[in-house]
Amino acid sequence: MAEEELELDVNNSKKKSPILLIVIILLVLNLAGVGAWIFLSKDESTSSDSAAKEETLKGPLKYLTMVPEFIVNFGPTSKVRYLQVDLQIATRDEKALATVGTYRPVIRNDILVVLSGVSFDDLKDRRGKEALQKKLLDTINKVVVSVGNSASHGKEKDKKKEAHNASVEEHGTHDERVAGPIENIYFTSFIMQ
Repeated sequence: MAEEELELDVNNSKKKSPILLIVIILLVLNLAGVGAWIFLSKDESTSSDSAAKEETLKGPLKYLTMVPEFIVNFGPTSKVRYLQVDLQIATRDEKALATVGTYRPVIRNDILVVLSGVSFDDLKDRRGKEALQKKLLDTINKVVVSVGNSASHGKEKDKKKEAHNASVEEHGTHDERVAGPIENIYFTSFIMQ
């Protein structure tokens, strides 16, 4: 009888070994998953905290309305005759606002050139309007950045000329993004008739 009990215990322990092994593996995997989740959530919280601190240091967005509104003709073959757009420029940088104010004629010219190059078909859906918004943002940032880069190199007249020349040279290539202090532009009115 003692041999039978010993034999049963050996058989039961052989049956329990794979089950025990599976339970241990699942436990280890769960602990690894929890550890990874904790590690990754710490990185996200510190990066979001640093972004919030950075935004607080920069200050709130400031807006500048481009007055008067922009009006361009589409041409005789278009379904609509003209486009009228009101723009707001958003930035946290006071110097950028001052630069936009100083170089308003150059910026208005460049915006009008971009608007004159679009058609009704380009703007009939949301995607076209968003693409135009990015193009205009790049156009404004090109002027602001080119003036900022040349600010320490010359007189006011030379800076205006350089800003205008830089914007004219780069008008054909709006494919690349321009990093600058202007964060966004907003259409506050967009009329096609």
